[in-house]
Amino acid sequence: MAKWAKAIAVGFGIVGGAYAMMVTTVPTEEELYQKLSPELKRKYEAVKNDTERKQAFADVLKRAAEDPEPWWTKKHPVPENPNVKSRRAD
Repeated sequence: MAKWAKAIAVGFGIVGGAYAMMVTTVPTEEELYQKLSPELKRKYEAVKNDTERKQAFADVLKRAAEDPEPWWTKKHPVPENPNVKSRRAD
């Protein structure tokens, strides 16, 4: 029975040591961002903005999917264009 306890203790020691080494050696996202070159920072920001745009689009689609009324049956206001003359008889 002592062999099992010793094996479990050694296993926990190995896993704990590996976790401690990972925590001390792996940089955080902020540290990694600070080490990037300006060109890579611009590319990172472009990808991040694109991801945010895609997430916003996904949110719009999710809200539209939850709405039981189809969008083509709704009355949407038509924005007024100041460059186009109105054809309404006032």
